[in-house]
Amino acid sequence: MKFAITPCPNDTFAFFALISKIGKNLDFEFERHDIETLNEFAFEAKYPITKLSFPAYLANRDKYELLDAGAALGIGTGPVLVARRGWSGGKVAVPGLNTTAALLYRFYAGKDAEIFPMLFSDILPAFSRNEIDAGVLIHEGRFVYKDYGLELVEDLGDYWTKKTGLPVPLGCICVRKDFAHLKSAIDDEIRKSVKYSFGHFDETLPLVRHYAQHLQEDVLHSHIVAFVNEFTYDISKIKDSLISNLLLK
Repeated sequence: MKFAITPCPNDTFAFFALISKIGKNLDFEFERHDIETLNEFAFEAKYPITKLSFPAYLANRDKYELLDAGAALGIGTGPVLVARRGWSGGKVAVPGLNTTAALLYRFYAGKDAEIFPMLFSDILPAFSRNEIDAGVLIHEGRFVYKDYGLELVEDLGDYWTKKTGLPVPLGCICVRKDFAHLKSAIDDEIRKSVKYSFGHFDETLPLVRHYAQHLQEDVLHSHIVAFVNEFTYDISKIKDSLISNLLLK
């Protein structure tokens, strides 16, 4: 089964055992794309198992079912809105129109706030080239924006949690409906993989670093511990509340 994920550290870390074929019962073939590419592929139901932004899952519930394991949820932390010093408003770069980052920005700034999409890994370089004045950063970028002389306008994840009382619904793992009979087995394999990674942290780092955008070990560690947590094991108790709140936004 093809299993599509992003190259971000939390995905490589969480699925390390499955990628490395350690103790597996199901055979997965992994592919990696940025999150907005995966969101767009979902509309054509390309992958049997795929990482999606929560808004993209909601738009494709006719094709995919949500797994209980493997999700990336922030606990009072998430995408960050950053800008050059003195920014007074205007269009904001987001890592894709179907991403949770875009939804969270409009939840913060208003549904009519102007946004334009960029590949997530192009946003910080665009600041360096003076092409943009404000943007929403995800993955490791949220931990290194100060190195680019940028200022934090708002931690959009923290804003979401304060307003809703819920963790930040960043990414989820979904299974195509023709493979939905394997949901329980896939959940079990993902949970075993996450447990293995936490027990073999150093073993995961070479692979995590290979696919990461930023290579500093402290950045990688901060990213992993922020977004691989209790909800990566199981979102069953909160998924209805998350979905209800997302549908209202």
